[in-house]
Amino acid sequence: MQEQLILLVIFFIISLASVMLIVKRNFAKGIVGKNINIKGDPLVAESCGIALLLPVWLLVIYCILFLNMGLELLLVGIAISVFGFIGFLDDNKNKFFGRAVGWKVRATPIALISLIVAIIFFFPQDIIGVVWIILLALFLAGVASFSNTFEGLNGWTVGTSFIICIFASIVAMQFNSHASFLFLSLAGIILGLLVFNKYPVKAFPGDSGTLLIGSAIAGMALFTQNILFVIFVFLLFIPHMVDFFLLKMITNRDDATQQKQRPYKLLSNGKLTIPDYKGKTKFDFAKLMMKLFGDRFEWQIVSIIWVIVIINSLFWTAIFVSFVF
Repeated sequence: MQEQLILLVIFFIISLASVMLIVKRNFAKGIVGKNINIKGDPLVAESCGIALLLPVWLLVIYCILFLNMGLELLLVGIAISVFGFIGFLDDNKNKFFGRAVGWKVRATPIALISLIVAIIFFFPQDIIGVVWIILLALFLAGVASFSNTFEGLNGWTVGTSFIICIFASIVAMQFNSHASFLFLSLAGIILGLLVFNKYPVKAFPGDSGTLLIGSAIAGMALFTQNILFVIFVFLLFIPHMVDFFLLKMITNRDDATQQKQRPYKLLSNGKLTIPDYKGKTKFDFAKLMMKLFGDRFEWQIVSIIWVIVIINSLFWTAIFVSFVF
């Protein structure tokens, strides 16, 4: 365990350095976005989540060379890279070689790599196996998408992903110490980005970061080839599913990404509140927290979301540790 903690710190430091370099580069290159939840809309380095590709690949290589995890882990690294690259296209207004890239073109490689990963790790033996393959491919693509949509405030997605990785590591320890190490190291890598993405923010992860992180969590869960663990990881994303299916898709289907109007209203005292909508309120998870707990500073809303994710993770961890593994 001591060795694992040392390696966690090493991967955290590598991630921290990688993100720091990308933050400086992107800011110098003008790859920036406005922090609309702060007075004055200060500029912040954008698309910095792509910096996690370096430490993720170092983790993959280390696990193959020194922990004998198998070359299949390379497939996970490739899948994470594909998701990160697709997110990078989104961060740059879906432009590649000077032309727009439609959502179908971007969705195709995601669908293909998700299907390939599912087939490699859970090769179907019968018709039921084929159904499982489809569900597992949807798991990979879905978790990455949930990670991407469970966003809107600084530290929201990155912080909750760190929490999820910690609990995944705890449960994975019950059946596979190497799998536990994977998630613990991934937590350290994500923490390197969280240092810059927490309030007061210095870096936005962008879609390249949120899709990368979500696909890393799902891909490493599939790599364990343990269906029960995959189900456990899926349950950790219940708050994300509530946000997408029960809030955004019901109250704001036409603008689920909340691009047409500022998603939150900044008050003169620095707190955030629900904007004035013409008609029904267009909810997301953060606005639901504002509805329940009133106007709050950004860091307070994010902290409440973190606590909810921790409670959900604690519940399922207790269930799976006590009765499953």
